[in-house]
Amino acid sequence: MIHASLDCLLIDHMLHAAVSLLQNGYGSSSVINAVASDTDSFKDSIPVSSDRMIKVARSAVAAAPAPAGAGYEQSDENASPRSESSESAPLAEHSAEKSSKDLISSSFSELCNEGRTWSWSNAVVKIYRYTLLLIKQVYLLFMTLSMPTNHLMLNMRTLPRDFDEPNCNGDYLAAKFRNAVMPRRGRLHDEKSKLIQINRAFIETPFLGIPGIVRFIDVRTQWFDEGMQRAFDNGVKQVVVIAAGYDTRAYRLHRPGVRFYEIDLPHASKRKQDLVRGLLPASKFPRPEFVAADLSKVKLADALANTTFDPNLPTFFTAEGLIYYLPPTAVQQLLTCISNISAPGSHLMMDFLHLSTLKGDVWHPGFETLMLSVWNKGETMYSGIDDRPEAIEKLLRLFGFKMQAVLTARDLVKLYMPHQKYRAKPPTVSPYFGYIAAVKQ
Repeated sequence: MIHASLDCLLIDHMLHAAVSLLQNGYGSSSVINAVASDTDSFKDSIPVSSDRMIKVARSAVAAAPAPAGAGYEQSDENASPRSESSESAPLAEHSAEKSSKDLISSSFSELCNEGRTWSWSNAVVKIYRYTLLLIKQVYLLFMTLSMPTNHLMLNMRTLPRDFDEPNCNGDYLAAKFRNAVMPRRGRLHDEKSKLIQINRAFIETPFLGIPGIVRFIDVRTQWFDEGMQRAFDNGVKQVVVIAAGYDTRAYRLHRPGVRFYEIDLPHASKRKQDLVRGLLPASKFPRPEFVAADLSKVKLADALANTTFDPNLPTFFTAEGLIYYLPPTAVQQLLTCISNISAPGSHLMMDFLHLSTLKGDVWHPGFETLMLSVWNKGETMYSGIDDRPEAIEKLLRLFGFKMQAVLTARDLVKLYMPHQKYRAKPPTVSPYFGYIAAVKQ
C-alpha cells in the first residue's frame, strides 16, 4: 500500500517532466535518466531507493502520452522532424524546451561550471589569483605572447620525439605541420638545439612555470590514439574530430572503410586543408571530410548535414583540448548535440579541467600560471568539471552516455611512462586535467 502510494506520487511528478522532455525531442533513455535525476528533492522526504526511482521513471516515460504538435516524432535515441499539425505547436515547443532545459541544466550546473563561488576553502587561492598572480606578468608577457596556443601545443607534442625521450607519442606527422607553420622554430627542434631545452626548463620551472605541461600533451596524445584504435578494433567506422586544429589522426591512424570528419572554424579549416595538400600526398594519406563550421552558431548535426556522416552508425567523437575553453552552457550544448547524433555504441573521449582547481579549492601554482598565460593570448579557461567518478557518471547519464573510464595524470603516467614513477612535486604530468571515455547506451 505504501509503495503503491509512493509510486503514484512519483509517477505524477515524473509524468510532467517526461512529457516535456519527449516533446523536446529527447530519446527515451535520456528522458529516464534526466527525470530520475530530478527526483533528488524526493529523497529527503520519501524513503524510496534509487533503483526504485529508475523503475518508476521508466513507468512514467511509458505512461507519457505522445506529444501533440511538438514538432518531433520520438524514436529510441534520436528525434526526426515532422510537420506541425497544430497552431499551438510553437507555444508547446517553447514550453517543453524551457521545462526540459531547466530540468537538465539544474543538474548539469552542479557538475560543470565556472568555479566562481567564493568560500573559506578557496579564499586564499582566489586572492592570490586576482592579486599576487599579476607579479608573474613580469616574465609571462614575453613568454606567452610569442605564439598562439595551438602553435605552442604543436611544439610540445613534437618535443619528446625530437629529443628521443622514452615512451613518447607516435605522432610522426606533427613535425611536418610545425616546420611548415613555424620554420625557424622547426629548425631548432630538428637540430636538437640547447635553446629549446633551456626554453622547456624555463616553461616548466616549479611555481613560476607550468611543470609537467610537455608530457601532459604527450600522454594525452597517446591516450586519444589508443582509444581511437580500440574503437576501430570494435568495428567503429566513423570518427568526428571536434576542433581538429593540427590533429593528425585522420592521416596516421586511418583504416580501410573508416571515414573521418574534421570540424573546425572556417579560417582554421582552410589553413589545415592547405597544409595537408602541400605536405601529405593523397596517394599515401587518405583525406578526411573537412567541415568548416562555428559550433557556437551552428548545431553539430547541421554542420555534418552536407557530408556523408550517418547518424545511424556508431561513431567515435573526440574533443581534445576543448572543453575547458568553452563556457558551461556551450559545453552542455555540445554534449547535447553529440548525444542527439550518436547511435548506440558510439564513443566519446574528452579531457577536462578539474572543477576543484578552477574553483580554487585545490591550489596548483602551475595551473595559475597556465590560466594567466592563455589569458595573455586572449583566451579564457571557462569550465571545470567535478572529477569525482560518481559525478562524471552522473554528468554522462544526462546525455545518455555510460562512463567507461575517468583517468588522472597519475593513471596516464603509469600507462604511458612506465620508465618513470609519478611525481607530485614538481608534477611529472600536469595534475589538474582529467580524461573521460564513455559509450552511448
